[in-house]
Amino acid sequence: MDTAIPQSLRYSLKYAGHPAGEQRLTVEPRRDGLRLTLEANVELPPPRTRQRWESEVDQEGLPRRYRERVEGNGARVMEVEFSLEDGLVTVSQGKDDFAIPYLTQMYDPLSLILAVGALKLEVGGVEKFALVGGRAYAERLPDQNLEVIASGEKVERSVRVYRLRPGLSLLYFDEAGYPVRLTQKVGEHIFEAELVQVERLEAGQRPQSLERRQETIQRNSSRARGVATEPGKPRVVSGEPPKEREKDTAPRRRRRRRRYN
Repeated sequence: MDTAIPQSLRYSLKYAGHPAGEQRLTVEPRRDGLRLTLEANVELPPPRTRQRWESEVDQEGLPRRYRERVEGNGARVMEVEFSLEDGLVTVSQGKDDFAIPYLTQMYDPLSLILAVGALKLEVGGVEKFALVGGRAYAERLPDQNLEVIASGEKVERSVRVYRLRPGLSLLYFDEAGYPVRLTQKVGEHIFEAELVQVERLEAGQRPQSLERRQETIQRNSSRARGVATEPGKPRVVSGEPPKEREKDTAPRRRRRRRRYN
């Protein structure tokens, strides 16, 4: 994936095969690295949640700051500062702050996706990544054929597949390094995100928020339904003179009433 180009990646979400919302990953190049922003409106599984993840990474793909906000039953906010100079990773969760030693390269969920996409492992190879409070192992699985978006159309392509452990998550990358599908087992069902659109952004352009986009879609849908189903209403004007008779219409004769004596 060419990270020198500002772009927006839009995904459709499914849970147990049912539509479950949408999410968008925005990639913005900066002088000293990248800013990655993931916004998601998740309808399934309940409760409905709104999520926003933001990661600022350096030119080597290592995070400097990470912010996460999830709104559902209440709101959960987390901020993480990665300081190589101080050798500390500081985590803030509401009123609680704690720090852990920064002894090896560490990643957040967004920078981890980019790091896995850049791997050059052979099938069966495994790479370990350190995370805040844990670690993840990425294992290269055999390539698969998958329908992906190319030039606005779906075509079948060979994609690289990685399995993340612990857990049952799969990441699929096309030949250009785009994450085209992400799946994760949640409970007894599969939650998946599938890439449906890649939009190139102009310098300084911000994509429309998901909330505003959904409002626009609903408004346009309501207008379309109204045009299709609402019957035309007659125009009524107070004091409007009667319409002229058509020429081919014969005048009606008034019947005279006879009087009988």
